[in-house]
Amino acid sequence: MPGPKTHDIFYRDLKQHLSCSTLRSFPNYDEYNIFAQGHDLFIYHNFYKIWSLNNNIQASVMMQETKFAEFVYNYLKYAVEVGFEEDEQIRLFIGPGYVMHHILDAYTHPQIIYYAGDHTRNPNNSTWKHGIVENLIDIYMMEKFEGKNPNTYPVYEDFIFSQSISPRLIQTLNHALFETYHISNGGDVFAESFFQMELFMKIFKYDSTGIKQKIFDGIDPVVKGTSSFSYHRNSQEALPYLNLDHEAWLNPSDSTVVSRESFLDLYNKALSNGAEIVNGLESMFMRGIINQDDIFSLVPNISSVHGLDCERPFQLRYTKNKL
Repeated sequence: MPGPKTHDIFYRDLKQHLSCSTLRSFPNYDEYNIFAQGHDLFIYHNFYKIWSLNNNIQASVMMQETKFAEFVYNYLKYAVEVGFEEDEQIRLFIGPGYVMHHILDAYTHPQIIYYAGDHTRNPNNSTWKHGIVENLIDIYMMEKFEGKNPNTYPVYEDFIFSQSISPRLIQTLNHALFETYHISNGGDVFAESFFQMELFMKIFKYDSTGIKQKIFDGIDPVVKGTSSFSYHRNSQEALPYLNLDHEAWLNPSDSTVVSRESFLDLYNKALSNGAEIVNGLESMFMRGIINQDDIFSLVPNISSVHGLDCERPFQLRYTKNKL
């Protein structure tokens, strides 16, 4: 997954690519950027409760790697069946939020893994490079797309969520998550996470003095991965992982999938292709007819980890810099 700030920027950029008819359905689009965190909301839920983190991660992993199109279908089908399709939150969450989070991951994640050299935390590695790279990309994107200084900007303010969550959204998520993944009360978890993101960003990312960066880097050899925190870093450190020179790279799970695209190429492709998906989903909502074949034709059933078919297990085989 790209980091939380990159997903936030993507959500805001996506608005410029949507059709006029779609945008008319989203008068409050700008108020729901928190939806852009997608399945990562499980990871951020009660992040301070270390003892429950593993269960949250496992739930997120299921959503990343399996039944993506099926979940979208179950969500849409239920919303229409019970008459929730007019609810703006229902529509904003699944299209510009959840689906676009997954698509951006699926397009960019293989490249991030290839250049980082790892995917998940591994005690045999010197650190968790994947998380560090995503953190650096967040910083780079903040500077390039928003003109913000990540060292000093109070980034947590971009994640303040003050809206009331529709009970219909929670109900729809609870149903679709259980129907697809047998996850109970997942909608309630997501709803709580909407309000917890601000604190997460304030504790782990915002670092106006650089003190947190020193602490996180200091304990990284023991608690591997803490160097993936703090935005008080040099954005130029992200450049080796963006492939701006367009060299050939491999899908980390399949060497027959070769690309020369940069991170920004993939980001823009996700914007363009993703907008078509969101516009298509909105057209279905307007018609009030949810057909499984139509959903499966529109929404690619791809894993957000390797960008290939969801039912294909991920094996890390090819990287540029394997730890």
